[in-house]
Amino acid sequence: MASESEYYIVNMDTDRERASRLRRRLYGVHRQFEKQLRVIMRREPVIKGIVYILRRRCGKAGCRCVEGHLHETWALTVPEKGHKRMRSVPKGQRVRWSELAGRYRRFRRARAMLVKLFREILKEVDALERQRTIPPPEP
Repeated sequence: MASESEYYIVNMDTDRERASRLRRRLYGVHRQFEKQLRVIMRREPVIKGIVYILRRRCGKAGCRCVEGHLHETWALTVPEKGHKRMRSVPKGQRVRWSELAGRYRRFRRARAMLVKLFREILKEVDALERQRTIPPPEP
């Protein structure tokens, strides 16, 4: 039968290993957090919305769109006051507006990931606190 001191040493080693694993996981989450934070901290402007090509028929009887060759225009859809508002993209601005809208999507994805990672960080910190906390000394 193992003595109490042997049990304490073995238990201490497993506690250290557990704490080490928790710290490693916390460092890993921290690195992911920093990566997403770099996306958030960029200074480039963004446009809230989606740039896409709009294909439609004009309704004229002799037009090529009647036979399936639809008219194409670039549009930006922006959420505004609970509704989606469509705006035409000026000629020569499609690439720029697409980049700005893409940056906005990346910003929002990074924000969502930060929320998830922050929850994970708190979970790991709480686990580390539970692991490190010892009972108060007996009186």
